[in-house]
Amino acid sequence: MIVNLWRYRSFILRNAASDIRYRYAGSAAGILWHVINPLAQILIYTLVFSQLMEMRLPGSVAVGAFALYLCAGILPWTAFSDCVLRGANAFIENASYLKKLPIPEQVFVAQNAVTATISLAVSMALLFVVSLGIGGVVSPAWLGVPPVLLLFQGFGFGLGMIFSTLNVFLRDIGQALVIILQLWMWVTPIVYVEQILPAGLRALAPYNPAYPFIDALHRMVSMGAWPAAWEWPMMLAWATVTPVIGYLILRRLRPEIRDAI
Repeated sequence: MIVNLWRYRSFILRNAASDIRYRYAGSAAGILWHVINPLAQILIYTLVFSQLMEMRLPGSVAVGAFALYLCAGILPWTAFSDCVLRGANAFIENASYLKKLPIPEQVFVAQNAVTATISLAVSMALLFVVSLGIGGVVSPAWLGVPPVLLLFQGFGFGLGMIFSTLNVFLRDIGQALVIILQLWMWVTPIVYVEQILPAGLRALAPYNPAYPFIDALHRMVSMGAWPAAWEWPMMLAWATVTPVIGYLILRRLRPEIRDAI
């Protein structure tokens, strides 16, 4: 799998860039919307939760701390969801290429993952700038944000690999994933603080595969603290094991995929 991804790296990057460039083709601002949209989202959250609702993050007196907490979770989750959902439909959407060209199937899943990751990088860079502007906690812990984001997207790529193969044979999977990801978001402390959960649910939170990624980002962005020691091996495990499982499923069903799409 890695060999094929490396061999087709130019194809992946070129198509990811084209996807970003043409997503807003025809609009006056064009590619600038990739900056305007996330910046507007961050500023709206900051205004609403720091000025209008004046929500406070437990243990912090900073006015914009909760807005940073919210953005630190919801921006990566949006990119992760995009990675999974678009990855799950990658084989179906690129059926014409798969039927005519000998391109490895995983390349199309990787293309969607790279597109989502580029958009995420822009969003998090803007969040860093806004954090500086509102007096957020900017500490050396921010250096841990890029590797955590890459691991989270690696996890999304792995899930995209799994569901892209299964979705060829069970087309309801692509639709069901929309609901599953919505439910998954709400059982993960992304838009609320973990402390509001009952003790029983808080004890179960670490068993949520998305929890170590989101908790690590919350710690680094809104608290200026490094992730817990146990979170690094867990994030690495999900980001490496899931793509391997996805590839094994793909390899097992590959002979039937191009006839079924």
